[in-house]
Amino acid sequence: MNPRAPFHPGDGRQRYAGPAVVVFPDGREVSVTASLVLRYDPSRTDNREYDRDSTWAGSITLTDEISDVDLFDAAPGVLRMPDGRESEFMATSGPRESGCSGLGPAPFGTSGGGT
Repeated sequence: MNPRAPFHPGDGRQRYAGPAVVVFPDGREVSVTASLVLRYDPSRTDNREYDRDSTWAGSITLTDEISDVDLFDAAPGVLRMPDGRESEFMATSGPRESGCSGLGPAPFGTSGGGT
């Protein structure tokens, strides 16, 4: 059997994995672990230039397992990174772990400032 390719190959995409805070529309804040990627693929010729900083997605997971928060209620919400950068996102599932899709500039990466 052939070995499986790495889940995230060295594709040159900017990523962030680490702590963040979700701010709900009503102002509540919860700590999460985020795993995010800029979808813009520099190797493709059909990218639109405005996608360079604004096409991002990933997942968020509550860090407090006893919280009664439903991440799907953060639609739209704000994702705040440890360095203070923020961006709106839509939660795509829930309640404890959710996919997310960015609305606007990514709060991480070279242009967004994260790593």
